[in-house]
Amino acid sequence: MAMDFPIPDGYRVLESETVAAVLAEIPKLVAVLGGVPGDWSVREVSDGNMNRVFLVEGPSGGVAAKQALPWIRVVEDWKFPISRIDFEVAALRQTAAFAPGRVPQVLAYVPALGLAVLELLKPHIVLREGLVAGRVYPKLADQVGDFLALSLYRGSDFALDTETKKALLARFAGNAHLCATTEDVVFTGPYDAGPLNRWTSPQLDDDVRALHGDTEAKLAAAELKWRFRTATESLIHGDLHTGSFMVTESDIRAIDFEWALYGPMGFDIGALIGNLLLAWISQAGHAEERSEDRRPVTDWLEQAIPALWERFVAGFLDLAERETGGGQFPAALFPERAPVTAALSRFLDHVWRDAVGFAGSKMIRRLVGISHVADFEAIADPDLRAGRERIALRLARSLTVERDRYSDPVALVRAVNAALR
Repeated sequence: MAMDFPIPDGYRVLESETVAAVLAEIPKLVAVLGGVPGDWSVREVSDGNMNRVFLVEGPSGGVAAKQALPWIRVVEDWKFPISRIDFEVAALRQTAAFAPGRVPQVLAYVPALGLAVLELLKPHIVLREGLVAGRVYPKLADQVGDFLALSLYRGSDFALDTETKKALLARFAGNAHLCATTEDVVFTGPYDAGPLNRWTSPQLDDDVRALHGDTEAKLAAAELKWRFRTATESLIHGDLHTGSFMVTESDIRAIDFEWALYGPMGFDIGALIGNLLLAWISQAGHAEERSEDRRPVTDWLEQAIPALWERFVAGFLDLAERETGGGQFPAALFPERAPVTAALSRFLDHVWRDAVGFAGSKMIRRLVGISHVADFEAIADPDLRAGRERIALRLARSLTVERDRYSDPVALVRAVNAALR
């Protein structure tokens, strides 16, 4: 955490009072906002761990201005590279080409300030916020499944020629510090008594002590870390969870791409599924504490998780059927596509197995690691919260250690229902 990183000349931390002046120097943004800076409203909405975010609205429209800080926003002595915003902008632009309409548009980028100015998503809210509030999103499985199919297929060797793939691999290889951070906070940190780890104590003390002594769980985490470090299957988001989507009932967009890298496809899919499982398991705690019926949410999540995977698979295979140039299975060599579909289906079986393990890893880090989630934190009663967390922790351990047991989403859903009984 003591490591220092380069800071661009002219960099300064922006405040609500200074953002408008910066945006006013960019004609494209003035046209989007309308009027003059005195007409604009600025509201800081920074609620994540990493950055400052300002929503700026004028007579004609609005933008979201995101600034990378030279440190982790919630741990200021933890230095972090401002260059992450450069990888975010590159990933947003590339993903917009792969999956049009599924990410916010980049309107401007000011490298010297570590500042990206993005399309304002309104009236969207963060998906996790909606799930904690007990809302359902009927289009989630279809839209997110399509997003994953488009971005992961088109960013892979199945779609890209070798030169293009290697160029993209090189472009994102520089995001190494964030890759190393992921390795630490997901696959290493939760398995010992790190100073920044926390959990609901004393209720979960015995559970965490058991995890710290669990060689089988540590070996499973190490295997998954190896996959994360060595597999360069596609351009992945790198931190795809329910806080990484802005949603309405009809529109879902992925955000926060600063962790982007070339990695295993199952990492994005598993991270999202793991966070959806946390949302599912936590619902009973919200129901009891708030005297609400959360069955509509849990019933929907029970259906949405398998539906998301099925939509992803269908979209992936459809793209392989239609977009055949330049990649692993060119049409000139494979005019009959049925064998290609069979080969890709076998590949996707491995992606699913990866996703199961990564889902468990992501759940564990959110329960006993550095950064937790509102799904459980919003349950004020510590005994009630810890009871739901214990269920999630035991399931997560099984997902990492017993990956082969969960052959498909039906088996996963069956296990969740058994754990909740």
